[in-house]
Amino acid sequence: MADYKASPFYAVQSGETRVSFDQSGAYSTDDDVEIKLLDGLVPTWIQRVDEKQPEAKAPTTRKTSAK
Repeated sequence: MADYKASPFYAVQSGETRVSFDQSGAYSTDDDVEIKLLDGLVPTWIQRVDEKQPEAKAPTTRKTSAK
């Protein structure tokens, strides 16, 4: 199952495949063709919300060398 978020009533059509988001901008699917189509639009036009976003790593500090 893949869950996506976009602008309300956003629609995507490619060939025979048409995807329409609901009034809150949500859409869920199990269809591999739709998932491939929508993943191609992430993150420019829509967001995939079912996957964990990678956590930002703390910046590593560099040790200064004493010369």
